[in-house]
Amino acid sequence: MTVDHSDWARIQQHVVSAALSGNTGSFFNLPGGPIGFAIGAEYRKESSNYIPSDYSLAGALMDDAPKRVDKGSFDVKEVFGEINLPILADMAFAKNLSIGGAVRFSDYSTIGRTTTWNVNGSYSPVRDITFRGTYSEAVRAPNIVELFAGGSGSYEFITDPCGIDRVAEGTQYRAANCTAALTALGVNPATFDPGDDFTSPQNSSLLGFQGGNRDLTQETAKTWTAGVVLRPSFVPGFELSADWYDIRLKQAIRYSTAQDIVDLCVDQPDLNNFYCGLIQRSPTNGYVSFFTINPQNVAAYETAGLDVSLNYRFQPFDDVGTFNISLQGNYLNKLKFVPTAGADPENELESAVYPAPKFSAMFDLTWIKGPVKMNYGINWWSKTRRATPEQAAANPDYYPAGYMWYKEKWEHEFYVAYDVSDRFNIYAGVNNLLDTKPDVGATAYPISAVGRSFFLGVKANIF
Repeated sequence: MTVDHSDWARIQQHVVSAALSGNTGSFFNLPGGPIGFAIGAEYRKESSNYIPSDYSLAGALMDDAPKRVDKGSFDVKEVFGEINLPILADMAFAKNLSIGGAVRFSDYSTIGRTTTWNVNGSYSPVRDITFRGTYSEAVRAPNIVELFAGGSGSYEFITDPCGIDRVAEGTQYRAANCTAALTALGVNPATFDPGDDFTSPQNSSLLGFQGGNRDLTQETAKTWTAGVVLRPSFVPGFELSADWYDIRLKQAIRYSTAQDIVDLCVDQPDLNNFYCGLIQRSPTNGYVSFFTINPQNVAAYETAGLDVSLNYRFQPFDDVGTFNISLQGNYLNKLKFVPTAGADPENELESAVYPAPKFSAMFDLTWIKGPVKMNYGINWWSKTRRATPEQAAANPDYYPAGYMWYKEKWEHEFYVAYDVSDRFNIYAGVNNLLDTKPDVGATAYPISAVGRSFFLGVKANIF
């Protein structure tokens, strides 16, 4: 029934780096000042070795298929440079004007050569206002686990998208693809109902396989931002910034769940897609009988929105301490996900699996006087979908009308700290001050099911 066993793992990283930074002030200046620069080089090597126990390797444990040894390594050589050009400074209608840029060339032993770069600029016509913007291209190389994971079994429940109660909830392609897949197995799509069979993957978890993929390449993202910063001189300590961002990520590395794989197989324009190759169906009853999960460079993401930040630090009277008001807000204008090349974009703002609030904000009010610090915070986001528009359209009774959306999140927190000395601090606080509960039918959303909780701690510097 039980067994004592041990796994063994070792992760190593070796880094050698050198950098040189400075400016041209001793021999050359632009109207705005000296040119700032930085150059450097770096070498990194990472390795990982994970050996499961003999029981795991043999597949003797009830909750797993045979595991495999995870072993792999890579190294990368990089050179980089950065420059800042102060074009103008302290002039009429040009308190500051500067542009800059950076570039990094990398050579990975796994994926080859990559380049990351950015250009940026800022302009302040007067001290009180600054306009700023950036444009960049960044890459992320696959990590050791994504590349070299030997693999292990994975049990998952799978709600079959071809079941008669689910076939209308997908894309416009689902019904035709399900009909084609089931008919090819000699199964009648009109009566296919895995939900009624206790042995189906909907009611009994199915064992599949999960591992790494040595053929992965880098992810690439292009980002631009444009914003403004206000620091009005007539309100000391006040700063307001607003930045619009637009991010487009291609060739994203994606670990799909078994449910994702099965859904995406039949939600593409046809069955000749990557995801259908990762699942098998029983020729007897048509149920999903096996699945394989490994990362692939198949996804693309697009997001855009507005970040707003407000900070105001003030001291109304000399003897009452200092107050700081902070507000961080976000408006999510777009969040699109393309699961595989050629697929239709999915609007993740309407997702029920990964809810994304359109509006969110964090508020903090902090008071500091001598050794005492107190903070009151609020974490909020707007309502999110419990059911997608497709699910609601296919079945108006999917949820009662009043529960198609999760409620807004409101979480209040309180924190107090006292510096007993330079080396000793005590603190305490309350999370979820109002003891807010998760929404009806949810275990931990939009707030933890723990409820109100208290903490007390001590920080000490003995050196």
